[in-house]
Amino acid sequence: MRRWSVALRLARRSARRSRGRTLLIAALIGLPVLVGSWFAVVDKGLNPTGEAFANAELGSADALVSVSSYSKFPPMTEEPSLSMVGQTVPDGRGGAERSPSSVDVHSLFPAGTQIARTLAIAGGLEIKAEGTNASVTLMVGDGASPLTQGTFRLDAGRMPTAAQEVAVSPALAEHLGVSDGHKLTPGARLTTATGTTYSIVGLARTLDAPQWRTVFAPPASPLTTADQPESIAYLVSLPGGVDAKTLVDPLNARGITLVPRANVVDPPPSVKGDSALAGTSAATALGAGFGVLEIVLLAGTAFAVGARRQTRDLGLLTSMGATAADIRRVVLAQGLFAAAVGVFGGLALGVAVALAGRSWWESAAARLINQWQVPWLPLLGVVLIGLLAGLAAALAPALSAGRQTPLAALAGRFATVVGTARLRRSALVLVAGGVVVSVLGNVRLASALAAARSARDQADPQQLSRVASVTPFLPIALVFLGITLVIAGLIWALPALIGKAAALAYRLPLSSRMALRDAARHRHRTGPATAAIMLAVAGTVALTFAVVNQSAAAAKNYVPAGHDGDAVLPFDTADVEYSPQLVNKLEHLLPVERTFELQGVSARNVKTEDGSPVGLSVVPPAGPSTSAGLALLAVDPAYVERFGAYGNRAAAALRAGKVVVPQADLSKDGRVRIGRDDDYDYRKTFFRPAAVVMSPPNVGRLARATLVSTETAASIGALEVDEVHFQLRREPTAAELGAVAKLLGHEDTLTVEHGYQSPVRKASAGLLVLGTVAALLGVSISVSLSLAEGRADLATLAAVGASPRSRKRLAGSQAWVLGQVGCVLGLGAGALYGYTAHAAFGSPKLVVPWSVLAGIGLVVPLFASAIAWALTRSRMPMVRRAE
Repeated sequence: MRRWSVALRLARRSARRSRGRTLLIAALIGLPVLVGSWFAVVDKGLNPTGEAFANAELGSADALVSVSSYSKFPPMTEEPSLSMVGQTVPDGRGGAERSPSSVDVHSLFPAGTQIARTLAIAGGLEIKAEGTNASVTLMVGDGASPLTQGTFRLDAGRMPTAAQEVAVSPALAEHLGVSDGHKLTPGARLTTATGTTYSIVGLARTLDAPQWRTVFAPPASPLTTADQPESIAYLVSLPGGVDAKTLVDPLNARGITLVPRANVVDPPPSVKGDSALAGTSAATALGAGFGVLEIVLLAGTAFAVGARRQTRDLGLLTSMGATAADIRRVVLAQGLFAAAVGVFGGLALGVAVALAGRSWWESAAARLINQWQVPWLPLLGVVLIGLLAGLAAALAPALSAGRQTPLAALAGRFATVVGTARLRRSALVLVAGGVVVSVLGNVRLASALAAARSARDQADPQQLSRVASVTPFLPIALVFLGITLVIAGLIWALPALIGKAAALAYRLPLSSRMALRDAARHRHRTGPATAAIMLAVAGTVALTFAVVNQSAAAAKNYVPAGHDGDAVLPFDTADVEYSPQLVNKLEHLLPVERTFELQGVSARNVKTEDGSPVGLSVVPPAGPSTSAGLALLAVDPAYVERFGAYGNRAAAALRAGKVVVPQADLSKDGRVRIGRDDDYDYRKTFFRPAAVVMSPPNVGRLARATLVSTETAASIGALEVDEVHFQLRREPTAAELGAVAKLLGHEDTLTVEHGYQSPVRKASAGLLVLGTVAALLGVSISVSLSLAEGRADLATLAAVGASPRSRKRLAGSQAWVLGQVGCVLGLGAGALYGYTAHAAFGSPKLVVPWSVLAGIGLVVPLFASAIAWALTRSRMPMVRRAE
């Protein structure tokens, strides 16, 4: 212990003498600690547990009570939990149905019990805003009760208590123009679409969806009479001496679920954990491991700068009797001291940033932090990992310093590697095995996900959520294991690869030859630096593959409402009635080039019991035993003609008076069979000439419908306009869209189709910057170490006639060599995740982000070289050579 105390004192004095170098190493170690501690604190605040979670769900209540629409429940087989709130009962196992609001909850509890209705979504609400209607969310509950405090956030004013009072969210208040962002305008009022006016008395937000446009109303509000909920939840505060658990079974027999507070603070074992998160946890653990390795490599390379510069000091210790173990101990103590400075500084800054930026994190996560909690175990883990990373970073320099001879150390000579390093077969086996394991995992992952999607498509709708939660753990583990083996093998083989590359440098310019040979001689630093660049690039490439393939999957599932650039106005779902006058007004408000009406075809003079028309559909020729029919859609052939080759063939058939069907089994002998939707036996059908045109565009109503021209449809049935599509000359302005919204009475009724808006471009640019920064960090550390170690060589070159700019060219060449090798290997390692992303996100094909890959492989090394060239001084003083 005494030897360690001496080593620590020497480390503290060395750090005081070289503050810049110590702070650099501390920053490299402290940065991930800062990020880790910030994430731990913010994540715990956004996802509370224990009492904090109970406060967010139950406020100060002792239990949560949910009154269902059933008069009884079957006996409980497990402990009550929040997942049971609002539960449904299989047919035949529940009692008679009832209205939850008809249950007198107060009569079910002992005297002295306090009860308040929780704030819960009661449906949507149409309000008037800026001359148009807007859809908002309606929350109903006893927000003014002390029991509900903590389940929401009150920003200003108070919660409503009277029937004609409401509170609104800040987002809705800003939309209505009744708030300046923090305070509520005095006398603010809200008007519903029916013309009823309510006083706005407060600004409030829910914890889960603070950005929503929300209206809060008390239970007595007239807004709550529109829809009867399937269940109503209450918060209950029991009098002293009453155990909530004793009420669970009696209330369950009445169709009421009671969840005690203790079961929310400490959930039952049946709801603890989630196996579906195993894949995410494995990915997080792997990413954290790679991140720690990245910091160890970078910090180790940077730490070697200090160890090399104090070679003479270590030689003096050796000359005074210090052993090799003492030298190693001194260097390790310096690493521990720098790590302690970085770890505790990063921890303090991380916690401070988390607390100070609360509003930013809430906005980014779209969730409010109700109560801060200290994540002791994660923070302790971050601290330990940081300290161990500091020791690991100093390990290689310590071993190297311990092997120095006293004479070499006193002369200030650095150890170099003589000869070419041998490329070990074990490293190549690791790389090859990792590739094989990763490919095998990708194949199994694709097969498992394809089977899961097929099962989901064929499953009962009530079982969809269970089928969709399938997680192929073994294939994911194989992919991660394969990538880990590849990276481990590459890190092991990197020094030898650099040595092999140096052997091929004889055809390169002088600066490049010197850079490669210097890298080969000092593989103790170029190997870790290049490995750090490779890891950073591999992570960036993997993220890029994930982004582009996820975007491709979203684009595949996107169904546009109409032709790109068209303005679409639906009438079958919007609260707007069709009229030629309305269409004419819209044509004057928008830059319309041409108008197309898509119309449904129904039987003449036939109505259903509720007065709606009976549609006409093309039915299978063989009757009801084959595939289902498709509804008729009357369109202008000119509208269909705009959709490429399909449109040309379909428009020609429509002009010939034929019915266009997308399936061959709907047509027989060039004809189709048309029947009414209420004629289930197909007894009142007729035939029309048809044309089969396969592969319709995946656009709105055209994706799955049989088409008929407007003239032909008028001869076989009645027409009713379902949608109007406006072909625009240009993009409408905000003022034009605002005028349309006022005319239609709702801001979201008319939409302008722009196709799927991919976030890939912005995300790719950000990832490219991330990869560049990581590569520059590794390059800058290695180049600075190279220049520090090669001062004598550079001075000798200058003495024999080398130009002053040779130092700058050498630095640029070293940066390019390290950056190029690290980026190329990182591209290969990160690309192993490409097929995994393709299979996991359901991309229709493997999307390769060529632009990002090219930028990382070509531009980043050149940019690093230019930065190193520009920041390196061309002149330096002559130093003494000692042999």
